[in-house]
Amino acid sequence: MKFFLTEKNIALVFIVVSVGLRFFSFFPSVLDHDESTYMIIGRDILNGKELYTDVTDTKPAGIFIFYAAMELLFGGSIFLKRLVFAWVVGITSFLVYRVSIRFFKNQKSAFAAGLIYIFYTSIWIYHGRSPNTELLFNLTTIGALLLFLRPQMKTWFLGGLLMGIGFIIKYLVLFDLVAFLLFFFIFEILDDSEKLRNLKFWGRYMVAGFTFLIVFGLLNLYFWLDSPLHDFFYVTYELPENYGSDPSLKRYGIMLLDFIAKFLPISFFVFYVIFKKNFLVGKLKWFFIIWVTGILIAIYLPGKEFSHYTIQLMLPLSLLGGLFFHSELGKDKLTSVLFTGKTGLALMVVAIVAIQIISFNNEMMKRDYPREVAAKIRPELDPGEHIYVTNYEQIVYYLLDLESPTKYVHPNLIFTNTHKAFNIDVDTELKRIMEASPEYIIVERDNEKLNGYIEKRYRLIGKMDQGKIRLFQLI
Repeated sequence: MKFFLTEKNIALVFIVVSVGLRFFSFFPSVLDHDESTYMIIGRDILNGKELYTDVTDTKPAGIFIFYAAMELLFGGSIFLKRLVFAWVVGITSFLVYRVSIRFFKNQKSAFAAGLIYIFYTSIWIYHGRSPNTELLFNLTTIGALLLFLRPQMKTWFLGGLLMGIGFIIKYLVLFDLVAFLLFFFIFEILDDSEKLRNLKFWGRYMVAGFTFLIVFGLLNLYFWLDSPLHDFFYVTYELPENYGSDPSLKRYGIMLLDFIAKFLPISFFVFYVIFKKNFLVGKLKWFFIIWVTGILIAIYLPGKEFSHYTIQLMLPLSLLGGLFFHSELGKDKLTSVLFTGKTGLALMVVAIVAIQIISFNNEMMKRDYPREVAAKIRPELDPGEHIYVTNYEQIVYYLLDLESPTKYVHPNLIFTNTHKAFNIDVDTELKRIMEASPEYIIVERDNEKLNGYIEKRYRLIGKMDQGKIRLFQLI
């Protein structure tokens, strides 16, 4: 197949494919509860609340700033916010294409790499279909890599800056940056050890490191000027140690095997390329070894094994998977017949249709209970009244344009062991919330601490989802 599209048209194709594959995901009120937290906190920041003091979560400030910006531009539209993330995925895939062109000088494999990234991030809810921090910082990571591939002071300045932006979205970006700079440093020295004596050589690394720190430094300065003892400093410097779990190689291995299995055709492409003798050789082989190793360490260290952590791994794997379609990669007859030419194109079309059918069924045909809960409450609420969503979907606050009665917007911060990381006194916090007499309380799972308050002052007025969701009103 001969490629004749301009880069502008290729970028447009990637965006259209991304929007098309993710389209049905624009409609449900909840894909992942993390996204709900980002929307609520982003809105509250825009309304004057102070991040980490008035509303808080475990994530760095960048994701909330981004959602505040989207709130400013699009108001309360969940549809448009998800559309923005479809564009983020499409643009990221185009940058994957650009990096592949720089590395391998083959348009067909570069185009395939871009498409693979879209498929990676647009199928499974917890592997990228739901907007999360990884989708956003992957954009900064691949953009920075493209800049670093041009060894100029200005491009490394901008590359460091992009990585700095990614870092305040999620700190694991640091491992990508270390991998990039380590690779460039080692191989530049191996090419010419005399460069160590050249100040200009050191200058690029110093500039990239400096601009990387600028964004984080300015963020620290902003909160320090507000208050040297601001909650930002606890969440940034102390919480990560408390929040992390003990890493388990067994759980980690299961997570990676689950990732490989869920994307089996792509995994086949990647491993086929890796084990193809004498194809990926020289410096590029070591680049991917260093980069993937850095990411695997980043995923392992928190000890959480959340599925969305693997999104960080999708950038290098997309580049490697795209190489399966490189014109110089020799393939055995069966593999060639199955995955290239008309048969390969037909399989891709079948995959797209299957994804859309499953997505339509999961995201359009199933009842949207959070919206039903909000619709039931909305007509009954008087101005000034508020509600408490206990261990249910916090998006209900957003749908009703109400504030959470607790700064801990994500229910897991109170109702799971995460409260220990935040040093939350659950009894005191629940007592404070209930003393404010919320007009409605929404419960999904029984909780002994809540039951006592509810039994004394509230009456059950409705059940949904086979009785799992219960709605109580103040007597």
